[in-house]
Amino acid sequence: GLPVIYTDNQKPYKQRKVRILNGAHTGFVLGAYLAGFDIVRDCMHNDNIRGFMNKMLYDEVIPTLPLDKDDLMAFAEAVQDRFNNPFVNHELMSISLNSTSKWKARNMPSFLEYIKTEGKLPACLTMSLAAYIAFYSNEIQELNDKGLVCRRPKGNEYVISDDRWALEFYWAHKDDSVEELVKAVLTNEQMWDQDLTKIEGLYDTVVANLKLIRAEGAEAAYASVL
Repeated sequence: GLPVIYTDNQKPYKQRKVRILNGAHTGFVLGAYLAGFDIVRDCMHNDNIRGFMNKMLYDEVIPTLPLDKDDLMAFAEAVQDRFNNPFVNHELMSISLNSTSKWKARNMPSFLEYIKTEGKLPACLTMSLAAYIAFYSNEIQELNDKGLVCRRPKGNEYVISDDRWALEFYWAHKDDSVEELVKAVLTNEQMWDQDLTKIEGLYDTVVANLKLIRAEGAEAAYASVL
């Protein structure tokens, strides 16, 4: 009667947790922080942020996973309930720690598998990649011992914590145009183990998404793919 699964292969269940639960966090929080949100629960009360997360999970992540779809849907629903917990103030900035490696581990497998199976870019995961770049490059102020200091549209400074090489990369490209920055990020094989500009249409789409985030805000950018 206990909710226990006996299996000789835990890999798909680990994938479920990493790509749905963890992938949801990394997939939406960076843009949500730029949009002015500070904790996960408040994001779940916003139609655009919650809608973006759910579309990403149900339309782009779940179809790439090798488990029963009903099980995956139930797990995703439980994730939303967990994120809406009224007793937990889970700060977006705490989730943002080491987002370069997190996006690669949590979101990139779904991103690549979706392209492989559907033959097109996943709109939300591609926007998520643009939001990652936006978070790491928004009005960069300085690089110090604590991390890379940026400023969000709300006006406050925030400190990005990540591997030093990743922070130094964004510091070195702080004066780039959008086009130059996106090309530098997508071709950085230390980040992704491959040149992502080889994926058809990705460079142009990320450039357009990043410009939209900077011009109209991350919430409007998220809403644009719903």
